[in-house]
Order: sequence, then C-alpha cells, then structure tokens
Amino acid sequence: MDSKPGHATPRAAATGLEGPLVLLSTGSLFHLPLPAIAAVAAQAGFAGLDLVMGSPKIAPGAAVEAAHALCPVRVVHAPFRNWSAWGGHLDAWRAAVALAGVLLGEASGNAVHVTLHPPAGTLRDAIQTRWFARAVDLPRLLGALPGVSLSLENLPWAAGAGGLFGRDALSGLMDECRAKDLGLTLDVCHLGVSGRDVLESLARIPCNASDCLIRHVHFSDAAGFTEHLPPGAGTLPLGPFLSALAATGYRGTVSLELDPAHLPEDEAGQVRALRAMREGMRAALGGDPPPDWAGRAQERGLAPAVAALG
Repeated sequence: MDSKPGHATPRAAATGLEGPLVLLSTGSLFHLPLPAIAAVAAQAGFAGLDLVMGSPKIAPGAAVEAAHALCPVRVVHAPFRNWSAWGGHLDAWRAAVALAGVLLGEASGNAVHVTLHPPAGTLRDAIQTRWFARAVDLPRLLGALPGVSLSLENLPWAAGAGGLFGRDALSGLMDECRAKDLGLTLDVCHLGVSGRDVLESLARIPCNASDCLIRHVHFSDAAGFTEHLPPGAGTLPLGPFLSALAATGYRGTVSLELDPAHLPEDEAGQVRALRAMREGMRAALGGDPPPDWAGRAQERGLAPAVAALG
C-alpha cells in the first residue's frame, strides 16, 4: 500500500477513460435498488459509482456484484450515522474498508477509495472522538488492502466556531489527514453551507504533481441551508470550481451527489437529467463550464448549516 496516500497525485484508474473520472453517488437515487441505480448511471455515461453504505444490507453479495458489473464501484462512502447497526463506528468503518477490498479488480482499475466522516466531536460521539484523536495510520488500523485508499470528508462547519478541528476547520482537517495517513474528500456543498468561499478553499489545499491531498470530490450545489442541489440551482461557482480543480492536474474522482427529490421519477427522465449534468461536469473539467454554473451571490440573512447530510 502507498504509505502516504494523501501525498500522491491521484490518477485515473486504468480504464481507457481520461481523468478526472465523473461518478454518480448512489445516494442520488437511494430509494431504488442498487442494480437499478447502476443501470441508470451506466446509461447516463458515468465512469462509475460512489457507493453510499446507508444500510448493513449494502455488503458483499448479489446486489453489490450486479451493480458493480453494470457500473463499477470506484468509491465507497462509509456509514456516517446509525453506527450501532454495524456494531459500532469502528466496525462500520472496517465494513466499508472490507467492502472496498472485495471490489478491487480490473473493473475498478484495481483501486477503490473509501470516504470517512470524521466524528462530530459532541458528547454523543465521545468514544469515537477519543479513539479518532489518538489513532494514527488509519489504513493499517482498518485493515486496508493494497489498492484501497482512505480519506476524511469536510463536513458543514459553523462559521467562526470551534470544534474538533479548531477555529480554522479546513487547516485542522488537513493536518489530521496528514497525521493519520489519509487523503481529503472535498465536499463542495458542505463548504457552501458553511459560508466558505469554495474557490478560496480549493486554492488553500495542496494539489499539484508532487503533493495532492485531495483524493475525491463530492459535487453539488447549495443555497442557504439547502444542500445537494443540482449544479446551477444554488449559489456556488461550481463551473469555475471544476475548471480550477482540473487545472491543478487532479486526475482523481468527482461524484455527483444529489437529493433524489431533484430528479425525475421515471427512469428515462433520470437518465436524461443525469446525462446532462455529467456532460456539464466534463465540460467544466475541460475548462468550458456551463454559463449557468457560474454561481450567484449568497442570499443575505441565512446562517450556515451545521449538520452533515452525507
């Protein structure tokens, strides 16, 4: 295993596709069976899936195998609530890492990434927070196989508030990623609902040929408290963000992560809508973002959200 996964420039898996690879988060259609989600993603042209483990039923077995055969799973999003269903938060994280190991192979380019939510730092999460604070070398502690890499995701932060990562939450999170041998999953809409400038935040994160902390990106729009909007439906400069990300040389994965309420109910409509968004993402990554993805000024009088949705 690469002993410093957060410090190597991500490369697109050996699939014949040019990176960055555009994925669909299964959370975007979580109400459907997993193979049905994979079929829609494949028809819409996505390069793979970001598999959200919202239930212990999402485990090695027929449904995951069928979905993986239709549209390869390249990222596993570890459980981020109801950890007791897996036997505790540590067992939930281990289950995600183990599932990623099962999915390694030619279809995934022999590389599967795992996104972890850091603990919230509240009294309710005291045991997890204490373990997390002391843990080092998380890939080894969680039993990651060669080819399985891990990262921490930025969650919504209250502006100016303290917390697990200190008053400068982004710098604190980056320090934890390096200390624990992890990369960073950068969630754009979480930055937005936290009142952060997404372009300024991206510029602060090391991402070049010799040092790239970003391993995966969650992509959606936001406005006020509302997260996981289709690009162009919120206020964030998502087109310039993707163009700036690609300009760094980033060749990792970017997953479209929507609330299902913003997609049509019929399969044909879902495919059309998702294909259009995927094409917009590819255009933006190529330096030609859709004009209506330029972003708008944040609405006045709306406080940033403080709870993570995914």
